[in-house]
Amino acid sequence: MIKFNKMHGNGNDFVVINSLINDFVLSKGKISKLADRNNGIGFDQLILIEAPTNKEADFFIRFFNSDGTTAKMCLNGIRCAASFIWSEKLSPHKKIQLQTSTRTIWCSRKGSLVEAIIEMPNHIEDRDLDKNINKHLSAATYSLVDCGNKHLCIKLGSINDYKLEELYKKLQPEITTKKINLSIYKKIGGDIYIRTYENGAGETLSCGSASASVASIELHKKSKTTIISSGGKLQFSPYKDKLKMIGPAKNVFKGVIEE
Repeated sequence: MIKFNKMHGNGNDFVVINSLINDFVLSKGKISKLADRNNGIGFDQLILIEAPTNKEADFFIRFFNSDGTTAKMCLNGIRCAASFIWSEKLSPHKKIQLQTSTRTIWCSRKGSLVEAIIEMPNHIEDRDLDKNINKHLSAATYSLVDCGNKHLCIKLGSINDYKLEELYKKLQPEITTKKINLSIYKKIGGDIYIRTYENGAGETLSCGSASASVASIELHKKSKTTIISSGGKLQFSPYKDKLKMIGPAKNVFKGVIEE
């Protein structure tokens, strides 16, 4: 039997497992079945807490999408992983360093919230994707951002008029083969509203790394910005040459998976 916690960050939900004590193998098919919201537990991603490969880190965090494929990064998931580590007393430290396959992130407790310090996302170019975007959204302003995983962030006048899954499919094959997540967003005053379609998971209530990617575009010299999804709010601000994110990480229930 495998013990797990069901958790969420702004509705972006996860099954979190302590792999330090569980000796098991979950296949792609098994993960997909567990992610089924009718016949399984239901989640956007599965998170494993493992021993670090980097001596400076406290833990290694491994992510799997709901279709069983691997994911490089999830910032809502990182906050939940940190909260899990503290609640299960896996570390006595209030500030922990979490390693992923692409980046290392510092997490700290901030009352009922979790603060994460990440490297400032990188803005990159992809000419093949540019051609496809211009074909379907000729007047749109967009950026391709690497936040440990890739996000195509499109700024629009309205985000509620679009069927996000249809737009995602129109941007095939580049967006899928290159494992790019799609976000559309709109600025209203000092706030930013966002919707995200995650590669391997579909549209989610919130995506931390997508929000961080948009924050890196829109922050400029502002002291902070709020990114609002249908699941809730995330706060972002510059921190030296890095980016600070503050948001919730909540435990829903505990359970057991029968192998």
